[in-house]
Amino acid sequence: MFYLSLIEHTLRLPPQLLGLPLNEAIKGELESLVLDKVIANLGLCISVYDIRCIDGGFVFPGDGASTYTVEFRLVMFRPFVGEIITTKLKESDSNGLRYTYILCDGSIGSLDYDGLGLVSWWLSIKSGGTRRQS
Repeated sequence: MFYLSLIEHTLRLPPQLLGLPLNEAIKGELESLVLDKVIANLGLCISVYDIRCIDGGFVFPGDGASTYTVEFRLVMFRPFVGEIITTKLKESDSNGLRYTYILCDGSIGSLDYDGLGLVSWWLSIKSGGTRRQS
């Protein structure tokens, strides 16, 4: 369900962040870049776990920002096919599901119920509470 993924990324650090300690500035930029985003073949990014290596600090001509090559680990949420996840359903409408999970509140917009493999059965209040297969 939760995995650590090691990633290497070339990160542009804006000039206004250069007054902060380097690790703090880079972690803030990484969080704004990847948190709460789904990364292909990895899953949903939950947290920046740690920064393992920072190389570079190059400033390219015509650009005031410095560029670093950063190696870091992310905590990823990636359920396996058939895994059962317990959540509390907040609401369901034409835009998708809104749910509460252990770590955070979230939503799955425009959910194709069988497309993600996350929900196999759901109760439809409009149909009198009968079980419907997704």
